[in-house]
Amino acid sequence: WWGLESDLSTCSRPPSSSSFPSASDSRTARPSRTRVATSSTRREAAGVGPARTGSSATPGTGRCASLPYRDYGEPCDALVRPCRSGLRCSAACGICVDGAEDDLAPLPPRDDGPSSASACGMSSDIVFRTWAGTVLTDHPVLLPKGDGELRTILSRAKDGGCKVRPMGSSHSAPGVVAEEGGEGDVVVISLAEYVSSDPDWAGPTLVGSGDAATARVPAGATQLELYAAIRPRGYFLPTQTAGWLFTMGGIVGNFVHGGAFGKGPVHNHVVSLRVMKHDGAVDIVDDAVNLSYWRNSFGLLGLILGVEVEVVRRPSFFFGTLPLTTVPGGWTRSNFESYVADVRSSHTAAEFFMNPHTREILAVVQGDRRYETVVPPISDGECKWNFWRAECRPRDKCSYQYNYGDWSLSQSCRSKVRPSPTADGMCAWDYAVGTCRQPRHCSYQYELGDLNLDQSCRLTIPAPPGRAAMEAEYAKLLENNKQLGLDGVPLGDDRLQQAAFCLASRVGLERLMLEQSLTEIARLVREAYEATNDGFFIGESIPLPTPFLGYLVPAEWLFDVLHAITELEYVLSAPTEWRYVTFDEDEAAVLQPAVTPGEWAAVEVVSIEIPEFTPADWRFQFWQIERIFRSVGGVPHTGKYFGMAANRESGLMEPFREGLEDLVEEGRRDSFRAYAHTVDPEGLFRSGYMANAIF
Repeated sequence: WWGLESDLSTCSRPPSSSSFPSASDSRTARPSRTRVATSSTRREAAGVGPARTGSSATPGTGRCASLPYRDYGEPCDALVRPCRSGLRCSAACGICVDGAEDDLAPLPPRDDGPSSASACGMSSDIVFRTWAGTVLTDHPVLLPKGDGELRTILSRAKDGGCKVRPMGSSHSAPGVVAEEGGEGDVVVISLAEYVSSDPDWAGPTLVGSGDAATARVPAGATQLELYAAIRPRGYFLPTQTAGWLFTMGGIVGNFVHGGAFGKGPVHNHVVSLRVMKHDGAVDIVDDAVNLSYWRNSFGLLGLILGVEVEVVRRPSFFFGTLPLTTVPGGWTRSNFESYVADVRSSHTAAEFFMNPHTREILAVVQGDRRYETVVPPISDGECKWNFWRAECRPRDKCSYQYNYGDWSLSQSCRSKVRPSPTADGMCAWDYAVGTCRQPRHCSYQYELGDLNLDQSCRLTIPAPPGRAAMEAEYAKLLENNKQLGLDGVPLGDDRLQQAAFCLASRVGLERLMLEQSLTEIARLVREAYEATNDGFFIGESIPLPTPFLGYLVPAEWLFDVLHAITELEYVLSAPTEWRYVTFDEDEAAVLQPAVTPGEWAAVEVVSIEIPEFTPADWRFQFWQIERIFRSVGGVPHTGKYFGMAANRESGLMEPFREGLEDLVEEGRRDSFRAYAHTVDPEGLFRSGYMANAIF
């Protein structure tokens, strides 16, 4: 589809690559306001202001067939459709790009903010920004290396009247860490370079063994660092996110969930915390009552320095994708629930992605491979062909199982009882039935070069990497992502990034962007399985703003929510995604979302925003979908977009403009306030978006 072009007589020129903010410069890049290219009716309904004028472009295309030479962003080839002077035809995208651009070159950084900041006499050349650019502050980010430096920062902040806020990898969309404005009154602390003075908490390490093991990890370490220590030994978190780019302190201090069936937020599995309070005192929090206040506390009580969390041993773990499919039997509530039930019956976790245009669903699943470890009662060599009976003997233990290359009937007699295959070479074709033997484990997968049917029978789930291969891959990932705990930007192999650039040049192809996303997800999962088989598949970043609208909705209302979304004129450029989260009667965190006990679906919709070019339709659509979520009793995800409403000054629909008072129930708010006054009586850590909601 890269070769698509239009016969339009007019065309609009996509912005040059310099108009995009860079993921590698996410701390300073300011995303531009999008210009509106929607109908007047939708603009007025959304409150997004007037449409742009002065352009002859056909809305929603960004492609043309200008002759004799092609302009920037237009389809091209070297012979028939050459690019104009100064441009070249990109082999990767099939469009004209600047002659100086490399196909995989990162976008140049933008100089849109201060390169340094100071507060209370403390300075830094890192200024706090959220990863998506939703919050742009003038607050310095300090990187203490030990307990002594932390105590000095707390003391100087108190003396200077500053607030202190901990940060993780800056992925929360609202100003949970700090809000815009208030220059000089907030100091932000990153623990990316912090090393504990207590050796038991100095690095990711397993504590204990077997089913009772836990893992201790510094709060500034990412899940990547944790899994590098525990995954090669067969251990996992009980539930986990889609990517390893979040810090453990950020995961515990905020509402972060996985997709494991029957499991709740990740913080439910925290058994102890090493914390520093306002006066510099270090304490171990390990009783249920105190932990319930520190979990999901948004950094409002003190600094979480280390986390001890439950881990589970899963020697037969695997994850992968189920085929992209529509709901078997048709799009009805009962068929949808049956589809989910089937996925649940065979897997321990799932993350679902749906194309609202076609209602096709891609499921990323986790499970434990089932091996039959029985020992055959007889060896293949003991099985013989009986010419008088025309059968293999002994008949109760042997059967005829021809393999390519067998030169005698007796050689084709093999034991009926066979262990589960663990390599492709153990799979074989059953010539009598016409399928691969042991279909629970093997399937027909022809590859170029196969000479016979036996060779084309391969493991349905390929053999996972061994421990040595995993350790080598984690070492490479750690080397390539040294700043991950600070900026939250994973560095992949650039293919997903390149796809985003190409798609960005084809404005108006949101539906194809969505379909491409599903293809990329399947690719990422397969590559992650072959490398580390740890359940994480988001290891690459898109260097464009990616707004996420997220809500928790009661699981029994999920079909109604998804159905309503598919009935919209869907303009978003990414699939609708959901996972299941279970909340117990016993609250693991006082400030967890205001939900009732039971199963909920965490639903997200995403858009890829191309600054200066993407129509503002996605803002109005977020507003529409948020109304759907709220109509069934949905609760905002405090790390995503919510509260969409019109900004009276700019006319744009913006997040976090309403609903602040609904984030925390009154009883929980009062309980947390009382506890906070006991552990932080001076309110040293009391700042940010959630502080406004609670205090």
